[in-house]
Amino acid sequence: MRSIIPRDDEFFDLFDTLTAHIVDGVRVLHEMVGSGQDVEAFAQRIQECEHRGDETVHTALAHLHRTFVTPLDRNDIHHLVTRLDDILDLANAAGSRLALYRPRTRRPEATALVATLLASAEVVQEMVGLLRNLKRKKRILELTVVANSLENEADGVRRAAVASLLAEERDPFEFMKWKEILDFIEEATDRCENVADIVEGIVLAHG
Repeated sequence: MRSIIPRDDEFFDLFDTLTAHIVDGVRVLHEMVGSGQDVEAFAQRIQECEHRGDETVHTALAHLHRTFVTPLDRNDIHHLVTRLDDILDLANAAGSRLALYRPRTRRPEATALVATLLASAEVVQEMVGLLRNLKRKKRILELTVVANSLENEADGVRRAAVASLLAEERDPFEFMKWKEILDFIEEATDRCENVADIVEGIVLAHG
């Protein structure tokens, strides 16, 4: 049946739309952490990206339920969409906590961590975009390695940031604020790595 029914490539358009929302949202978070000003306005912009991402996710999952022939394994599509959604959800969580908690201090480690997340999001965008053409297998697999490396980097930055907080921050509430924000950002890089693992599996499954 697959040989006589045209495959539905709308999923790739939806993937591209979703990764664009992710990169947009993380870029705003990067601006927010670096600026330390107008936190409510920044948080609102990230939330708008997250809402647009949610709409794309709902469209993709509804399309998945309606589609008989899919360009990739159905479970892979579902896992990929949900993990991509997680990245934006976690970036939004970090931004909303910054606006809610309004930490008194600024942490250079947070700026470094968000920069790593942004690099990861941009890698995810390119990697997922290349799923349209699995002949680019070599480049896709190179990007999965980069995503894994960036996750390791983010983990190291977060550990160093928490160590600095323990050494320098005397206010326990300020410590808890920043630790929660840092955890959300680092967890978002974990989800980028999850996406890389899913993409790697797709590529290897297709030879």
